[in-house]
Amino acid sequence: MIYLLTITLGLCSCYFALFLILPLLFQKEIGKINKRSFFSVFIIVGLSLFVYYLNFIIPDFEIANRVLHAFGGGFLASLVCFLVVKDGKFSITKFQFFIFTLLLVTFLGVMNEIAEFFLQNYTSMIMAKNINDTWLDLISNLFGITIAGVSFIPFINNNKKISLVLKEHF
Repeated sequence: MIYLLTITLGLCSCYFALFLILPLLFQKEIGKINKRSFFSVFIIVGLSLFVYYLNFIIPDFEIANRVLHAFGGGFLASLVCFLVVKDGKFSITKFQFFIFTLLLVTFLGVMNEIAEFFLQNYTSMIMAKNINDTWLDLISNLFGITIAGVSFIPFINNNKKISLVLKEHF
């Protein structure tokens, strides 16, 4: 459980780091944290906890692990990228968003697998039964990135519509 909470803390940290740094890549200025940022962090934490809950109630370990990596990894990390773009209200093309998200979330997934390797080899934690688990985890992350891409890309460069939708529901 501590490992999963560390992942959530990492996602929240990534949000703030990306919020400050990502505008430098596309607008040549540092981002400024705003009130919406804290609402986005609340969404990240809430969805993380929901995915972890799903993981614990799924009786089959292998299926639960796939769900955890697809939605708790690929999808949530992609959501972090989307929320940064939405909250920062900076211009980025759909293609730029997709490529940046794909590269960043894949990098985070690989870093997670490296962390699992060290935890398994240097502590008493068992993170994977065999090498195939690592590859299945990375494929699950890619599946989550794909679902997120299909879900979020239509809203890139359409911040007014997103703001109106959020105001209507919250």
